[in-house]
Amino acid sequence: MKPRLLIILNRLVVGGQSIDTVPLAKHLQQQYDIMIVYGEKENDEEAYTDISENTAGIVFNKIPSLKRSVNPLNDVAAFYALYKCIKKFNPSVVHTHGSKPGFTGRLSAWFAGVPVIIHTFHGHLFHSYYNKIFSFIIIRFERLLGRLSTKVVVLSTQQKLEITSQYKIVDPEKAAVIPLGIDEEIFTVNSLLFRETFRKQYLLNEGDVAVGIIGRMVPVKNHKLFIDIIIALELLINNKTRFFIIGDGDLKNELQLRLNNARINWSETGKNPAAKVIFTSWVTPITTVLHGLDIVVLTSLNEGTPLSIIEAQICGKPVVAANTGGVRDTLIDNESGFLISGYNAAQYADKLKLLIESKDLQINMGIKARNFAKEKFSRQTEVDAFINLYANCIRETSNN
Repeated sequence: MKPRLLIILNRLVVGGQSIDTVPLAKHLQQQYDIMIVYGEKENDEEAYTDISENTAGIVFNKIPSLKRSVNPLNDVAAFYALYKCIKKFNPSVVHTHGSKPGFTGRLSAWFAGVPVIIHTFHGHLFHSYYNKIFSFIIIRFERLLGRLSTKVVVLSTQQKLEITSQYKIVDPEKAAVIPLGIDEEIFTVNSLLFRETFRKQYLLNEGDVAVGIIGRMVPVKNHKLFIDIIIALELLINNKTRFFIIGDGDLKNELQLRLNNARINWSETGKNPAAKVIFTSWVTPITTVLHGLDIVVLTSLNEGTPLSIIEAQICGKPVVAANTGGVRDTLIDNESGFLISGYNAAQYADKLKLLIESKDLQINMGIKARNFAKEKFSRQTEVDAFINLYANCIRETSNN
């Protein structure tokens, strides 16, 4: 009889947690009976729908009270629902992902007497999300939850330094570095077809350069800086360049107003050839976007390991990214892309100008990006690491 693994996610949406964790669970089925518990998605998020034949044998269990927003009534209800689910499933390992599952999930697993409790920090909320007082409270809670955890997983060496040394959530020996894994074949098949489809849909000619940013339009993703970069580039480049904002969120109207004030045309349909900026909302499969674009930008104030720029590099696209959190571990500066310290729009614009005006530089950086990402973010390496981590934790707990 196989041991049981219960995975708890914030929600099943298009984003790093689901896109990494659900395929990973598929690869772990030979070793574990698996249940994935997930919460309610936000209105501006796109549901992750790839849970059909690819995940046959995995049980999915939605808990509507498990929500991203802070609400004491919902959080208490989620705690009891998770506790009942854990007691019934009786797992050997509970593995939580994201801040809310990390809080309610680890507490409920501890009260239910689960022998191995593991939490993955895909990012953290210790700065740039809330004010200093609330951030301080979150850090204190995370230190307490760290004591309940058998191990915590971080996605990069930089992130480990933040979790263990800067914020002192757990001791270094309690943190395991396991980079994200990418199923390479998903991102390399039909690349020419995807590129042609995307560029035809948005009226892009062969010589046009498409620059994109991918993610929810929330303050921490810092889309305002992307708009400022576009404004700065208007004065620097002559090439026909169009900019794509892929995703959705509450800040969309504010971003569009910012473009209006700068007298830059934008569109939400892509049918206006005069539009400089296109708001696509969510697009699936994301490979259509990644192959259609030429350059991908990341402007976040806080990141763990951003999946968007890893996937972009797998698709052979150079990236220009903010040097925050674990981003520095996801690219090779000046080879697979450019890493920018700080949030000065002119600095990003200067690097983008180099790429926009040189197709050779785009191609050469793209080749290095693909080779780097394929080697660094192997799915099989991630699978083997988790098999070893779970087995070692179960063995050590049994011995104690």
